[in-house]
Amino acid sequence: MDCSDDKERSYPEGEQQLELLHTNHKELEQALDTLANLRPDEREDFTKRWPSTLQSLCEVMRVTLEGQAVDNAVHLSEALATTLSTYLGGRDIYIPNGERLKDALRDIRIWREFKGNNLEPLSRKYGLTERRISQIIAEQRAAFVARKQRKLF
Repeated sequence: MDCSDDKERSYPEGEQQLELLHTNHKELEQALDTLANLRPDEREDFTKRWPSTLQSLCEVMRVTLEGQAVDNAVHLSEALATTLSTYLGGRDIYIPNGERLKDALRDIRIWREFKGNNLEPLSRKYGLTERRISQIIAEQRAAFVARKQRKLF
């Protein structure tokens, strides 16, 4: 099926994405059900046979979920890894290194800590120039105003 067929067909919400990924939703549900019902020895043997990248992804998700006190983090991380491998396996994807995300979260912290007269302490705390702190404050103020204005309409 080429992409033009997608425009002509009508899909329930979410189904078009599954079609684009060439994945049968029923097959994924069946795989996840089988995974959920593996005995502990079967589960251990099964996950040990996963490619190392998938094992690492599963471990990162498990540690993150446990850090958030999510119940059943092991099984959930395995289900997430299975789902991701089903949808994205074999594809070339780029995952950014996270610096932009970390910088954006830092900028939010700076905005929250800004009191109007503390540029110099913030610049020392975050290892940035006062000029850069001022730029961040201006960017965050603009984002704050934009969020507030959206709520008006």
